[in-house]
Amino acid sequence: MTDGIPRSADIDLDMFYDVVFGLRLERPDPGSTLPDRFGSASHIPVSLDAPFGPTGPMLFRFGDILSLLFGWSTVQSGMRVSDPDHLLFDYTRVMMGFRLFRPAPKHIEMIGLGGGSLAKACYRSLPDCDITVIEIDPEVIALRRHFHIPPDDHRFRVICADGADYIAASTGKPDILFVDGFDSKGLSPTLSHQAFYDSCRARLDPDGLLVANLCDNSTAFATLVRRIAASFDGRAIAIPAEKRGNRVVFASPEASFPPSLEIIDSAAQRLRLTDRVNYSIKARRIKQALRRWIVNNPQGQNFPNPC
Repeated sequence: MTDGIPRSADIDLDMFYDVVFGLRLERPDPGSTLPDRFGSASHIPVSLDAPFGPTGPMLFRFGDILSLLFGWSTVQSGMRVSDPDHLLFDYTRVMMGFRLFRPAPKHIEMIGLGGGSLAKACYRSLPDCDITVIEIDPEVIALRRHFHIPPDDHRFRVICADGADYIAASTGKPDILFVDGFDSKGLSPTLSHQAFYDSCRARLDPDGLLVANLCDNSTAFATLVRRIAASFDGRAIAIPAEKRGNRVVFASPEASFPPSLEIIDSAAQRLRLTDRVNYSIKARRIKQALRRWIVNNPQGQNFPNPC
């Protein structure tokens, strides 16, 4: 889960993406290596398992990376085989930045399981927290053991259901609500409507926090952020992931959200030695978003002047 300096054995993620999107319909045999046209990556062992057929989720092994694919155009999730709890992709570490706002939640709900990166991170980091994951695709759930997702127990469970229906129909007041529900075509349309974000606000505890992962598509992203902001009275901030492929939106119905820069700094200091995520790095990016929010909402809060 670290943000630290990559180890020498690490595989460059740009190389990983180049391989995934470059293979397309070429099915690699288990234990094979890549064609010479992949250059420096051609010596790395690869394998592909499609347990549910060509239209279902696939497991692609590239060196030390095990990934969940929906076809060759979408990397749904990824895991380092040698360190299953490591948060491989930056957007997942940004989403874990929720702890800078709500450091010790008691009840988390997640829409979208995927490879379980966030579910595992919360399960390991928050031993006193109850976690419910809602995943619409039973074939994705069936792959959970490959990604070392913990079995259901008294404080962790995976439910096969439509996330939008679950949020709208069932009771519950989670402290944190994650929305990370992507399929082969991107973010599910049912998780993009204004009514869905209204349901998220209604479901959350009064001081709860929505944490939504969105693709950084200029047109679609702007529309979705406007919808989230409308549901939360403008109290929403967006944080880019390092590669600019995703943005994470934090939103809350609480009147004091978003908090001051000083509160974020203080939270980062308290969390510095309690988790493998580097919260100081995340705090810097969140503070940049807070400064933009202050400029755009000068009457929103009595913040100190931005630096």
